[in-house]
Amino acid sequence: MIADHNLPSGVDIAMLLRRAQLRKQLACEAALAQVGLTLPQWGMLYAVAIEPDSSTHALALFIGQSDQSAGAVVARLEQRGLLERRPGAGKAILHRITPDGEELVRRCNTLVEDVMTRLLAGLPDQTLRALRTSLLSIAEAALPASTRSDAGRAASDDLSGPSGIRSATRP
Repeated sequence: MIADHNLPSGVDIAMLLRRAQLRKQLACEAALAQVGLTLPQWGMLYAVAIEPDSSTHALALFIGQSDQSAGAVVARLEQRGLLERRPGAGKAILHRITPDGEELVRRCNTLVEDVMTRLLAGLPDQTLRALRTSLLSIAEAALPASTRSDAGRAASDDLSGPSGIRSATRP
């Protein structure tokens, strides 16, 4: 098969993804600073809100941080009274959002939604759906083989259901 030289290379796509991610991060960080949170802190609150009783490891995978970094974020959020931690099976620590955390994550979700609406303005619905499907596919392919969902699962199923989090309490 002859390569189509009009297609962008993997390196081109990697750099475009990186540039878009960095610019999205800066815009979201600026918005979240209004309520005293960082992007990783909002990500953790969001993850715990949609999938309570997940382990630190599962949450770290979801928000794209190391277990150690995720643990530090959780500790700061717990100190602020936004999350609660409790022991799970074995060494697992499970997480729940507090009422104050629920209120704050709702405010943050609105801020992030406003940023993303601005950044994605002008893209037709079909393009947004294709972008979501493509990003889910890339995220799935980037996981270690031992943590990937069933090969036959459609990309629209996210990584492991609506949240993309694999809980320590469920397969």
